[in-house]
This record gives sequence, C-alpha cells and structure tokens, in this order.
Amino acid sequence: MSVSRQYHFICNKNGFSISVIEGDSMMKEVNQIHNIGPNALSYYQKTILSSMQMVNFLKPGESLGFYIDSEEPYFRFKIELSNTGTFRTLLLPEEFENFPDKITGKVRLVKIYNAREPYHTILELKDHDVGNIVNEVISKSYQTNSRIILSEHGNSSLMVTKLPPSNINKKIEDFDDLSLDQIQNKYHKLIQAALLIPNADVKMMDDLFQAEGLQYLGSKEVKFFCPCSHERMVENLFTLPEHDRIDIFKEDSSIEIRCDYCNTIYNIQRSELDKNIH
Repeated sequence: MSVSRQYHFICNKNGFSISVIEGDSMMKEVNQIHNIGPNALSYYQKTILSSMQMVNFLKPGESLGFYIDSEEPYFRFKIELSNTGTFRTLLLPEEFENFPDKITGKVRLVKIYNAREPYHTILELKDHDVGNIVNEVISKSYQTNSRIILSEHGNSSLMVTKLPPSNINKKIEDFDDLSLDQIQNKYHKLIQAALLIPNADVKMMDDLFQAEGLQYLGSKEVKFFCPCSHERMVENLFTLPEHDRIDIFKEDSSIEIRCDYCNTIYNIQRSELDKNIH
C-alpha cells in the first residue's frame, strides 16, 4: 500500500533547501472522510497541501494549528498538524460551493510547544488572494525566505527555502548565491519533475535530486490522524455548564456526538456524566 511522504533536500552550492510533499494517498483518505463539493474541492486540496509544508518549522513534540476564518464569503478552514507528519483537517460548511478568488476575514496560527505557552499569530485579510495566504503566513510569522509551489495536475507541493548565510558558503569555492526567483528558474525542470511523480518512494526522489546536485536529508510519512476518542468526547461534555449537560439528556438517556474532523460518531450515555448531574 502506497503512503504519502515529505522529502527534504539541500543544495549547498546555491544555499537553499527543498521540501516535497507527495500527497496522493493522504488526499484520497481526506476526500473519503469529507464530502466536499466539487467546486470547493480543488481549493481544499491545495490549501491542505500548501499548509502541510509548515511541518518543516516544527521541532520534536511541537504541533501547529492553522485556521482561516473567512467572513466574506463565509467559510472555515482548519488544519492541525504535528512534527511527526500527522494531521487532521476540515472545511465548513461542507456543502460550500462557490469558492472565490479573494476573501475577507482572519488567519490564525497557533503553535503549541512542550511545557510552554502556545504562540498565537493573527493576520487580518481584506480582499486577499486565496492562493497566496499560506505563503504570506510563512513570510510574516516565520520570517523565512520561502516559497510554496503547487502541482497543477496532481496532489503534490514543494517549498523552496533560501538558507541564511553561514560558514559553509565560505568553504565552497564555486558557491553561487541565488535569489528565490533565480533558484526557481534554474531548477525549473527539477521542480516540475518532483511535483509530477505519483506515489514516489525514497529512491525515486533521491535519484531525481541527486542528479541535480542536491543532497537527501531525510523523509517522513504524512497522513491523516484524528486523536479523538470516546473518553475525550465525555471530557468535552464536562466543560459545559451543569444545566446544559442536564438539558442535552432531557429527551433520552444517550446522545450521539460526531467528530467534525474524522466524522466518527460516539454514543454517550447519561450514566457517564451522572456523577456531576443532579
């Protein structure tokens, strides 16, 4: 069974790195979970593939939440990912069809650290190009010289990052310091080839990039994973005021709760909350 992976390469000669996400398998799984209308599906796929590149900025144990709260037109995009490559996502309302070229609203970024307060970033959007949101978030929140490029015909994304000056530059006699535009132009054929390989494996990617002088640094599987559980759903109910907990069980001794991220349905019994319901 094929899996989706993120591959990381570095070019010391020109001082940049490339991250490639081959996302065919993960997008097929997401599409099976969420019934997104055909007009919004293309946007949904591209936004997932581009925002997944932010996994490159996560250290071990860290996780990230990226949220688009559009008011005009109204919709909500959410993706939560971990440094290990797992993620969960949704687009609401699922029947949203008429996807625009520009939106007005907010973008929120929440980075969760180990034993530290979460880091929050909020960007205001006004008639903003929907195709450039993730690139702007990366530029303003992480202040890196990066650019995300999407496959036009497949489920792949690629991020080019210009590396800061270092001592390694001085050790390479023919070091050629290129801008992002120059990198994209010089390695155009490599970038397009990397975006078009379906169900790639490590050897295929390594051979492709090694032929152009880039060094393979590593890869990880990227996949949909929702950590919801019956126990967590019960715990969430305990966050409600007592009168609300009593009210939701007024008609029946059990209720069904659906997880928005993975559509799993949990049957919760009143007896599971009785210790706090009088």
